[in-house]
Parts: sequence; C-alpha cells; structure tokens
Amino acid sequence: MYRTFLLFVLTFCASLLLAQTNAPLLTAEEAVRIALENNFTIRLVQADADIAKTNNTKGNAGMLPTVNLVANETFTLSTFQQKLSNGTEFNALGAPFNTASAGVQLNWPLFDGRRMFIAKQRLEAQEALGQLNLQSQVQQTTADVLQAYYDIVRGRQQEKALAEVITLNQERLRIAEARLAAGFAGQTDALQARIDLNQRRSDLLNQENVTLSAKQALNQLLARAPETSFEVDETLVNNYTPERTSLLQKIQTQNPTMLSLQKSSEVAALLTDEARTLNKLRINGIGQFNALRSDNGSGFQRSNTQAGLTIGGSLVYPLYNGGNFKRQVQVAQLQAQQAGIQVDAQRLSIESSLDNQLAFFKTQQQVLLLEEENVTNARENLNVSTERFRLGQTNALETQTAQNTLEQALFRRNLALYNLKITELQLRLLAGEL
Repeated sequence: MYRTFLLFVLTFCASLLLAQTNAPLLTAEEAVRIALENNFTIRLVQADADIAKTNNTKGNAGMLPTVNLVANETFTLSTFQQKLSNGTEFNALGAPFNTASAGVQLNWPLFDGRRMFIAKQRLEAQEALGQLNLQSQVQQTTADVLQAYYDIVRGRQQEKALAEVITLNQERLRIAEARLAAGFAGQTDALQARIDLNQRRSDLLNQENVTLSAKQALNQLLARAPETSFEVDETLVNNYTPERTSLLQKIQTQNPTMLSLQKSSEVAALLTDEARTLNKLRINGIGQFNALRSDNGSGFQRSNTQAGLTIGGSLVYPLYNGGNFKRQVQVAQLQAQQAGIQVDAQRLSIESSLDNQLAFFKTQQQVLLLEEENVTNARENLNVSTERFRLGQTNALETQTAQNTLEQALFRRNLALYNLKITELQLRLLAGEL
C-alpha cells in the first residue's frame, strides 16, 4: 500500500513539473550573461568608464600645445582729412578703409610646477577607477541576478513541497470519507481533512503568485519584458567550502569596492598635489605667424601688406590671489583625508560582514543536516500514522499533526538550502569571485 501511495505522489509531482516545461529553461549562467549584456545600470557605469578613458590624454593634462587659426577683416566708411608736411591735403567723404589679417598662434606650456605630469597621473588613475567601478557593478549585478534566480528556485521547491502535502491531504481525505461511509468514524474527520486540503491548495496558489513576482523581478534585472516566460533549474547545489584566511586575502586584493575606494583615495592625493602647484612659476612658449593687409580709400598710404613670424615666451609667477591657493590646498587635503577614512571604514565593515556571513553559513550547514533528518523522519512518521488511521488504530488528529510536521520540515529544509546558497553568493561577492 505504501509503495502505491508513493508512486501516486511521484506521479502527481511529475505531472506538475511537466505542466511547467512549456516555457524555455533559463539557466543561472544564461541569466547572468543576459544581464551583463542588457542591464541598464551596467550600461550607465560602462559609459562612465568610457568617459574616463576618453579623458585620459596628454592634451587634457595640459602637456601639448594649443594651435589656433585667427582671421579678422574690418571695413570702414569714414570722413577723411589728412594734411602732409609738404602741404599736400587729402579730403574724402565716405572713404572706404579695409583691413584683413590672419595668423596661426601656438601656445605651449613649458613649465607649470609639474602640474601637467600630476594631472596625467590623475587621469590615468581616474580611468582605472572607472574600470574598477564597472567591475564592481558587474559583480553586484551578477549577485543580484543569481539571488533573484535562486528566489525563483526556492519558490518552486516550496510549490513542490505544497504539492506533496496536498497529495497527502487528498489521501487522508479519501481514508476519512471511506471510514465515514463504513460507519467507523464521524463526519468531523472528513470535514477537517477537506478544510486542511483547501487551505493547502490556497497556500499553493499564493506561493505560485510569489514565484511569478520573483520571475518578474528577474526579468527586470535582465532588462526584458516582465511577462517573458521561462523556467529555472530547480536544484540548489551546496558544495562551497569557505576558508576565512583565503577569503580575507582575496578581499584585500580582489574586492572591487575596496579597490575602488583605494583608487579614489589615490585620485584625491593627486588632486592635492595638483593644488600645491597653483602658486608655482609658469612658463609658456609662444609662436605666431601673422599676415596683414590694409587698403585705404584715401590718404598718402593707399595699401599696406605685412607677413612675419614671431617667437617668444611668457613667464607668470602668482604673487597674491586673496588666499585662494592656500584654501584650495586645504580643501584638497581634507578630501584626501575623507577618502582615506572611507577606505579604513570599508575595510572594517567588510571584515565584520565576512565573519557574520561565515558564522551564518556554518549555522545553516548544521541546520540543513538536522532538517534533512527531520524530513526523513517526518515522512516515515506520516507513513506509519496514515496506515494506523487507515486501520482505525488512531484518530485523524494524529495524521493531521504528522502532515503538518512534514510540511514544516520541508519548508525549513528548503529555507536552509536557500540560505546556504545566498550566503555563498555574499561570500563570493566579498572576495571578488563572481
């Protein structure tokens, strides 16, 4: 009889799974791949990284010359009177005067207190920071996608547990109705069995809605339509073995958040060095080629044409600007101190989070072992109780209690499996392994 009942349970669960295979299977790896290609936040951070890379040039650091082409032309109508020393006079009303000039101007910073070299180092650090921020966002998005995926897996496992409990309630109802028809039991056993069955069916409907919401949340992370249909791999494999020393070492060398903060601190230090060069001597090289032509509608000199090359330099040494140089250096120093404090605070926070996650992971491993044993014992207990109820050796309350015990054991086991997987994700994220 037990084998027949077990076969019935397996057949019901199999039919439930077959009903869910109409949609395409989405693996965890495929979900991560889609998210990394389409996720809006990653695309925005990628754009920031591209901007930082584009800005990292010698010209932006002020190390290259600027060359400008300048051209001007003016036309004037004016009353003109001119009397030369030899007595010659020129008088004109509305005489036209035209002047045209063009030139190529070059300005090249030759020395600025090493500010241009410091600026280039800062731009390189900012480009590296952009890549670290992108890496950090990629890993965070990967963790978010996998957690959303495992939320769905947990929902499916809860549905399977409820489906098993529903099948068990149906068997209990069948026995209670058979005993009622034979006059061996009262109507209350059958009514209570039907109430419990309807409650479990209601629980299954609610759980299916929770799973559907989890699917919509994952679709949002994948930047696709919320109604996109898919199924997931419904197994949770837990073979991860964390080791604190190894994880702590990886945090120092691989954690993208730590690396980003350290690089931000480096950028802040370079900005301080830049500010210190503001009151230094600056020398610029100047080169210019000019061409000039003027045409006069009246007067002794009717036209003039000039062309020539000018080479020179300029020297600027700031003497006083109202204390702004000192203020800018002080502000930059304070910002650098803030960046250093953020690094120390983040390091302490990550180490604390690591210890908490490791302790929780170890606890959940122990909980899982206990709940696996509880599920085995609860199934055996329910089998015995059901047979006793079938033979009239016990009442319906014992069977109902055994069913509830199995249901709770299944839920706790599923929760422990889920907690282990999510804690593994958090540990891998801290270690920069995603």
